[in-house]
Amino acid sequence: MMIFGAVIVAALLVFIFRALSWTTHAPHWQMPHSGTGSAGLHVLDERYARGELNREEYLQKKRDILGG
Repeated sequence: MMIFGAVIVAALLVFIFRALSWTTHAPHWQMPHSGTGSAGLHVLDERYARGELNREEYLQKKRDILGG
């Protein structure tokens, strides 16, 4: 029974931590967009800097955004 309680407490701590981190880091889709695509490039640059994209993905998506 104590193991079950410990699992519940751990799950609650994880839930609280994730909820707090979600509110401090706004999702990218909420960023304002400009007509030039600069907001898209800014998001792309941030994702590349965080390591979410490799170089080939970054360059391909940049070409897609710029239309070239």
